[in-house]
Amino acid sequence: MADFDFSELTQLAADLGEVADDAGQNIRKAITGTSMGVKKAWQEPLRGSKTLAGLVPALSFDITNDQFFGVSVIKSEIGFDKSKAQGPLGNISEYGSPTITGRGYGIKALEDNQEDFVRGLENATRDAEKKAGL
Repeated sequence: MADFDFSELTQLAADLGEVADDAGQNIRKAITGTSMGVKKAWQEPLRGSKTLAGLVPALSFDITNDQFFGVSVIKSEIGFDKSKAQGPLGNISEYGSPTITGRGYGIKALEDNQEDFVRGLENATRDAEKKAGL
């Protein structure tokens, strides 16, 4: 009967588990950085508005981390805080109304930060793999 050595395969499985743990922390950092970049890029064209000056401080982002069936889900929500002055008017500024054309600054900010987000995720996984010795 042949003997098989599965020690390297076992070690690889353990290393991949470490990658997942470390990648999660790094991915959260990447999402936080990109969220801040989107927020700032969205705020910039709103600065100096005579009628909607309260939109700049009403822009914010929240990052949540949830567990579903053993899987970690990180989510960033970027937008106008409706509890702040003029926050409820943010959707009209962004998407428009029957009489006002939407500006689309948020969509543009998201598009402008897309490459940064992808680069951040790539760096997060590469750094986690490196830390695990892969």
